[in-house]
Amino acid sequence: MTEPAYLPEPVSAPEPSGPTVPVTYDRALSEIPGAWRGVIAIVLLVVGFLLLQIVIGGVGILIEVARGALTLDELASGVVPITPGILLSTNISLALLIPLAMGLQRWLFGAKVGTLASVAGRFRWRWMGRLALVIVPVWVVYLGLGFLLDPGADVQIDGVALALIAIVILTTPLQAAGEEFGARGLIQRSAGSWFRNPVAAFVVSTLIASSLFALAHLAGDPWLIAYYFVFGASMSIAARGTGGLEAPVLMHATNNVLIFLPAVLLGQLEQGIDRSAGTGGPFMLVPMAVCLVGAGISILWARRNRIQVTAPPIERLRLAPVVAPQA
Repeated sequence: MTEPAYLPEPVSAPEPSGPTVPVTYDRALSEIPGAWRGVIAIVLLVVGFLLLQIVIGGVGILIEVARGALTLDELASGVVPITPGILLSTNISLALLIPLAMGLQRWLFGAKVGTLASVAGRFRWRWMGRLALVIVPVWVVYLGLGFLLDPGADVQIDGVALALIAIVILTTPLQAAGEEFGARGLIQRSAGSWFRNPVAAFVVSTLIASSLFALAHLAGDPWLIAYYFVFGASMSIAARGTGGLEAPVLMHATNNVLIFLPAVLLGQLEQGIDRSAGTGGPFMLVPMAVCLVGAGISILWARRNRIQVTAPPIERLRLAPVVAPQA
């Protein structure tokens, strides 16, 4: 008779002995021990972001050079025009932050991948659809008024413009979602897991997530840096107040699509994403305010629709011995 072999099999951690206090989205990982998990998660996400930008962005540049849409002189000058291939490769690299963030949370925290989307353990599409009824009109009015006050150049439609429009519509929402799953998802939750106090957890994690988000945009203008920081903080407020990433993804995607489409049609896409010194100014206070208002609307709409905004802390999946016969 042989001894039983113990084979590892993932099972849920044992039920806690005491009552579980529900937590907000940013503190979902707070009961998983080991501050090192959050540190490694943030470092690996940043490194992964850089590698994705280099590898996929490099492929996009090579393709554009091969088909003659980009010259070596333009590359040498350091000013790379926004071609369809460049925009597509950039959006794809950012969209891949979704599986990267999910995988890192699963690996380091032992949490199910769906829990990164919301406290409900999944991405709540119906909730995002209801929220779009109030958020999209706000952005349409805000950006529409800006266009009426400064209409800019004439509309230009050619093959390149049509390709850029298709890429914006099809991939920019994924790009925005990737940034949210990375910054407001993994980074904020990882930093939030370091603190027991809910206020300290949210404040510090928001500062870290918003600072890295602003840094990633490589803005050289102080007003633009402030805008990206406030944008990130607004998305953090929305995620906490609505219990997930649906509101931040919706606002981020709506903002980017409605900014890029007119820029493409007017032939001003490169000017629209110019972040060099002098491109910002006090007028950036308007989009900052819109982002904060959008976060407030999302929270109020979530309350009105009775959206789940808290849940018990996530428990880490562990390896437990399972008796199995040995041949």
